[in-house]
Amino acid sequence: MAGLFHSLNIGSESLYANRQGIDTTAHNIANAQTEGYSRQRVKLTQRDPMEKSGLLIGNGVYVGSIDRFHNKFIERQINLAHNDVGDSEARMDSLTRLGEIYSPELNNSLANELNNFFASWQNLSKYPEELTVRTQVKEQGENIADAFRRIDSEVRRQRGGINEYIKMTAEEASETISTIANLNDQIRQTEVGVRNPSNDLRDQRDRLVRKLSTLIDMNYYEDADGMVTIHGPGGAQLVDRGRAASVEVRQNGENQGLFDIIIVDSEDSSERNVTQAINGGRLKGLLNIRDVVSASLLDSNNEMATKFVELVNGNHRRGYGLEQFSSSNGRNFFDSVADPNFAAQNIKLSLDVLNSTDAISASSLQSSPGDNVVANNIARIQSSKVFTDTDATLNEYYADYVGVLGMETVRVQQVKESDQIIMADLQSRREAVAGVSLDEEATNLIRWQTAFTASSKVVTTVDEMLQTVLNLKR
Repeated sequence: MAGLFHSLNIGSESLYANRQGIDTTAHNIANAQTEGYSRQRVKLTQRDPMEKSGLLIGNGVYVGSIDRFHNKFIERQINLAHNDVGDSEARMDSLTRLGEIYSPELNNSLANELNNFFASWQNLSKYPEELTVRTQVKEQGENIADAFRRIDSEVRRQRGGINEYIKMTAEEASETISTIANLNDQIRQTEVGVRNPSNDLRDQRDRLVRKLSTLIDMNYYEDADGMVTIHGPGGAQLVDRGRAASVEVRQNGENQGLFDIIIVDSEDSSERNVTQAINGGRLKGLLNIRDVVSASLLDSNNEMATKFVELVNGNHRRGYGLEQFSSSNGRNFFDSVADPNFAAQNIKLSLDVLNSTDAISASSLQSSPGDNVVANNIARIQSSKVFTDTDATLNEYYADYVGVLGMETVRVQQVKESDQIIMADLQSRREAVAGVSLDEEATNLIRWQTAFTASSKVVTTVDEMLQTVLNLKR
């Protein structure tokens, strides 16, 4: 009887083991489309044999562990690739929006308005006394002032949008860090006293680590207890077992109130400004566009506006207008630049020109309405090399700095495509290791089902044998 019960026990454990194989296969199939899921495998282990009458008798099987297919090296490479993709995608999105401000398809682009403005002065040199021509000069002056202001306003608006996106990204990173720390705690508690790691929780944690690497540069390692420790920019600790730092933003008064990135330690509430230390992820791309590219575009626009106003006003002050302005000079066409850092933002026609087209100076001589020397001099500004450091005209200067933006956009687009190709290759390699193959799982399901059926036959057979033995005693 003892031998039969031993056989029955082997059969029942075999039933459990094969049923666990079916459950795990079903779990794999159910999560075939789950992002970041790693397929799992039941590892069967034979029990140590038992000694009886000088013989070693097999003792059946048990589920040793349920392992997940996971390659730590590929996972680390994927995280590095996510860091690069986050950077290049953030740059590309922002550069695309900035590039739209300078689109040559815009009717009111600065290049077009420059041409129209100087053409109006060329026309004025031919008809210095014509009211309609003078009105056209005034209108073109307003148009080019609008063009400078529009560029300044749009770049600042895009910069403000990037600044808010930085805040949102910091909040997303902070939430992700907190969730990773919570999962560390859950994994530690779940794995106490069990033979296999908490595969599903570890998958969730890996997925969040990949997400965090897209947002900010980080290094991480897993200790002997399976806990993940993460360090961020400048070595700042983000996650230590169940403890999570927070990523916050603070307005920087020395940088026009734009946000700095601050990491706050959860234990002692100490703060660390890591804005300059961020070297990867979406935050790096956004900070670069906000603090370098956008700032450069604003500076170039202001420098061009300053030079343009100074040149036009310098010539205009030497001239004379019509009627009550025919005997006096020294008038500006545009308001003088008070602060070169805000020249484009504040450019506008002078009150004299706004109030009367007679104030427009075309003549170099008093009471000489037919003279056109000043008008010609202003018209010639367009073809003059006014930027001595770059030996460029106004149009060439504009084309140069817009061209730099275009080349940077093309370069970042190429980097983004390269990063995405690398990412796709790594994802493919990960899928080859950890991905679920429905064909393979279907085969496994048949294999486990067949083994389960055989195990049930063992149990049924032993049960019949037990019944026979019991009947013999009756």
